[in-house]
Amino acid sequence: MVSDNTRHVDIEEIERRVLVFIERELVDPGVEIQRGDDLLSGELLDSIAVLRLATFVDEEFQIGMQPSDFVIENFQTVAVLAAYVVRAGGRIHVSTEDTSREGR
Repeated sequence: MVSDNTRHVDIEEIERRVLVFIERELVDPGVEIQRGDDLLSGELLDSIAVLRLATFVDEEFQIGMQPSDFVIENFQTVAVLAAYVVRAGGRIHVSTEDTSREGR
């Protein structure tokens, strides 16, 4: 029997992971992003960065993003993006060690 090494993820963890990704990969060093900052205003993320963010979210949270999901309303802020991931049934991969801890 193959176990499914994934679990649903809460909105705070989604926000944390997205913020870390944006700050490490998409903005200049030292730029801090808050959960309510407008990502699409043109000052934080350009179009290529938004595509990279969408790819990260799709892969990290295993949501199977559809073209119809790629709309401004889902990417305006980190908080809005996290809510979209929850609605889409976002899951993350967990290690065997994490799985055994959850069973305790």
